[in-house]
Amino acid sequence: MIRRAASVSLAIAFIASGASYAQSLKDAQVAIDAEQYAKAKTILKNLVQNKPKDAENYFYLGDVYLVTDYPDSAKTFFQQGLEADPKDNLNKVGLGAVALAQGNTAEAEKLFTEATEKTKKKDYLENLYVGRAYMNPNLENPDYKKALTYLEKAKEANQKDALIPSSLGDAYLGAGDNSNAYTNYRDAYDLDNTFTRARVQMAIISKQARAFAEAIEDLTKITQEHPDYAPAFREIAETYNAKAQLETKIENYNSDIQEALKAYKQYMDLTDYSLDSRMRYADFMIKARDYKNLEEQANEMAKVDKVNPRILRYLGYAAYQNGNYPSAQSALTDFFGKVDSTRVIPDDYYFLGLSKIRQATDSTKALDTTLLAEGVADVSKGVKKDTTWKLAENLSAEAKKTFDAKNFSLAGALFKAAAQAPKSKTYNYDLFYWGYAQYFNYVMAYQAKQNPSKGILEDAIAAFNKVNEVVPDMAEAYLFKARSERLLDSPDDPKGLGVETFKKYIEVVEAKGAEAQTANVKRSLSEAYDVVAADLVNKEDYQGARDLLNKSLEVNPNDDYAKQTLEQLKPAANGGASAQKPQK
Repeated sequence: MIRRAASVSLAIAFIASGASYAQSLKDAQVAIDAEQYAKAKTILKNLVQNKPKDAENYFYLGDVYLVTDYPDSAKTFFQQGLEADPKDNLNKVGLGAVALAQGNTAEAEKLFTEATEKTKKKDYLENLYVGRAYMNPNLENPDYKKALTYLEKAKEANQKDALIPSSLGDAYLGAGDNSNAYTNYRDAYDLDNTFTRARVQMAIISKQARAFAEAIEDLTKITQEHPDYAPAFREIAETYNAKAQLETKIENYNSDIQEALKAYKQYMDLTDYSLDSRMRYADFMIKARDYKNLEEQANEMAKVDKVNPRILRYLGYAAYQNGNYPSAQSALTDFFGKVDSTRVIPDDYYFLGLSKIRQATDSTKALDTTLLAEGVADVSKGVKKDTTWKLAENLSAEAKKTFDAKNFSLAGALFKAAAQAPKSKTYNYDLFYWGYAQYFNYVMAYQAKQNPSKGILEDAIAAFNKVNEVVPDMAEAYLFKARSERLLDSPDDPKGLGVETFKKYIEVVEAKGAEAQTANVKRSLSEAYDVVAADLVNKEDYQGARDLLNKSLEVNPNDDYAKQTLEQLKPAANGGASAQKPQK
């Protein structure tokens, strides 16, 4: 008998065996499709208890746990399924999916191969679920290309099951091919016009194309025709939230967010308010930046399950955004202590680091340099791990606020952390401001007679070097590198640090032409001419010094140093310079 797919993560399945058995499994799949996962687990656990030899029930139960991000529990049920029937390939696929979720790609591929290599010509469930495993939304890096390979094999074996084109639509959507995604969702709906999820997914494509009004209209129509179909309300919420992020007026943003939260509340009312549903609600509140309600929900979840690490994550995020930094650090530290390292995401490091930084730099207390260093290290780790580069860009904005507040020490550390993401939109900016902040950090401390470390200047120079590796003609980086090097030089035994970099600054500025020289640039160029001229005097190249000092006066006629030095460098009767060597 050909087994028809019962997709835990996608939609309703119909099992062709006995009527009471089919109805029970169908009820579970209806609950899953409506994202009522607690209800589905209850039904499937009853099936497992009543039919302990039926391996398929264990698979569907395990898959529910995998979809709701409980891989360890999922693994237990898949193993029990194999014990019930060692020849059952679906549970082997399930174990492979768990291995993939836990980062063990080699083990996953081995199990997938074992599960699919000996399937009969008309069997397709194994390939379908392997395809789904590669695009599990809980994976850090879903592999849509591999998913398509397995899903196409499933399609070759069965042309009539709507779940197959729907899965193909998911794979194409994840790969960014919206045209093929739409075609497959439409094919799924043509095969089964009760397949509401396919219509929802087509509306999601409109949302991704920023056709928000069209997406909301289509989704609203679905909710009117199917008022109990919760996922449509969730997608309305997601669409309003996506629309809000692009609003230019705060009143429009607030209006969209309120509509989003209203729709998500309807979604929650239609699901089961289980811990899983609350977690999805919490995930959405993070997107909607509703941190006050997030903290309330997290505390409610903690009453239900005091040990679930994801709840600690929500508590940590919300506490940080609500300004409760000690609680944020405590919750996220506990989270790291309880969760497997493969479950940690970049945001976890980011918010833990920021919570430490905020406490370490609390203006009402002495600076905690140890905690600050820990915080910067954590934030840097989060930025490095974030493949979307959004954390770097967010941190860059935080760093600029800190710089504007003249907290140059912290700004330098934050910009340096942001600069760990070479592909971010703010990378060049972050590199420069990392050095720029450290330069002012040293200067301000020096002027306050705080005896700042020379290491601050060395850090600034390292930043400016990176800037000019990326942008060789960025004159400002050469200018502040030269100034930093001058400060690094010994006043008692000067080595001429900064001179060569000032020469490079002159070269870059002059190459851009006089029309590019603003008043500020002319003052800086005058400074550079003066420094290099002083070095030439020390080397007894008096004519070279005069030439540069004259250039300095051309761009800055009020340069007293150049005037005085030229006076001192007037040629003596014997053709040399006057006896006194000026210093710069």
